[in-house]
Amino acid sequence: MEMLEFLIGAWKTEGNVRPDGTDSGTIFTGTDTYEWILDRSFILHKVDVTMGKENIAAFEIIGGLDVKSKMYKMRSYDNSGGFTEMDAHFDMKGILHLVGSNMRSQLDRKNQNLLIAHWEKLVNEEWVPWMDLQLSR
Repeated sequence: MEMLEFLIGAWKTEGNVRPDGTDSGTIFTGTDTYEWILDRSFILHKVDVTMGKENIAAFEIIGGLDVKSKMYKMRSYDNSGGFTEMDAHFDMKGILHLVGSNMRSQLDRKNQNLLIAHWEKLVNEEWVPWMDLQLSR
């Protein structure tokens, strides 16, 4: 879990959902916070962003490292009643990959005060760019 220490703290979140055939795209702003819980066994990730005119709030628990696969388990719950499970792992360059059944991301730590993420979603069995975001403090 110590490899995820860089996430801990409050972050300003800015980004955009990319345009697709049915939507012209949406800018979002807000905050993401990460804190250690349960004796540093897990991280509680809180999301509070505004996308267009809609408020999106979510809680996510990160933890449960599988030592063999080096994958972290991630489970999130949002204010629309949604539930998502994902796995996370670091590649050789230190980029954190988040992978779910219908979405995935690469979280790149530029420095201790800037994270960049590019998200893709699965559409008709093809991964397509979905949203880009920046976390800064």
